[in-house]
Amino acid sequence: MASAAAVSFHQTLPPPLQHRRLGPTPPRCTHSERGVSFDPGSAFYRSESAPGRDLAVLAATIHRRRRLDPSGPFLCLDAMCGCGIRALRYLAQAGADFVWANDASDALRPVVVGNLSRFEPEPLDGQRRWVVSHLDATRLLAERYLRREYFDVIDVDSFGSEAEYIRAAFLALKIGGLLYLTSTDWRSARGYGGKCSLSSYGAYVRPVPYPNEIGLRMLLGGAAREAAMLGFHITPVFSYYAYHGPIFRAMIQLRHGKEDGISNYGFICHCKSCGQTQTFGFHELGQISCRCADRTVGTDVRTWEFYFSSFPFLCING
Repeated sequence: MASAAAVSFHQTLPPPLQHRRLGPTPPRCTHSERGVSFDPGSAFYRSESAPGRDLAVLAATIHRRRRLDPSGPFLCLDAMCGCGIRALRYLAQAGADFVWANDASDALRPVVVGNLSRFEPEPLDGQRRWVVSHLDATRLLAERYLRREYFDVIDVDSFGSEAEYIRAAFLALKIGGLLYLTSTDWRSARGYGGKCSLSSYGAYVRPVPYPNEIGLRMLLGGAAREAAMLGFHITPVFSYYAYHGPIFRAMIQLRHGKEDGISNYGFICHCKSCGQTQTFGFHELGQISCRCADRTVGTDVRTWEFYFSSFPFLCING
């Protein structure tokens, strides 16, 4: 599953995506984010999410400079672009050579095309710097994999707990590339959506006093599980919690091969008696207890009951 060399998109795009550039007049600028002007149109846009986009642009910029082949084209894909502000900032600020902006709603096409046209109205030397499509995110990513079109950065700004795109995103990502994940599933993070989190991320979460951290670890654990099933492993770059929404974001890097052992993959337990939290590995299942438990005869077993959350605790070491 090693990544292939960059492809020439203007030659390999399927016929349905070879849209003729009509050179539309960009709509009137109504917003500006970090010096980038754009028009959100009817798309959902939150200025409070700008820090999350700042981190994405910063990580992409650093990755572009540190990748194994810095002279090759730097390719980004925004799978759920909305008005296109993320794609526009990857072009204008992260130094992307090509950005694929996709949104399932074709009603947003004039807005996205108009915003990207501000950066480059016409392609130079016949080489496209961006393309806009309107496909389901999972289908788009799967098609890119089948065509062996791999990207350095894939950004999926999803809503809720939908996670079926994660595996497809890994397949369309270059080895060593960055995947930016988003979840707004606050119910699961707070322990009120056990069945939902179990099906989406392989995690069964109980209520604990630190749901914001749990939401991030739940997202990272689901990605680690999907990567392992494909024969890869991941390295967390950063994780970010935003109070509005709330929103859980994580930037991860795809690595080749499975990790040795499962030392960073286990369970978190919270004692409702003393309030302490501990981590346990798979080999310790059946031996879980809290240090506050009095193991003498006659002790009430309820003093060491746990809120047991079945999901990876994934140690993050920078």
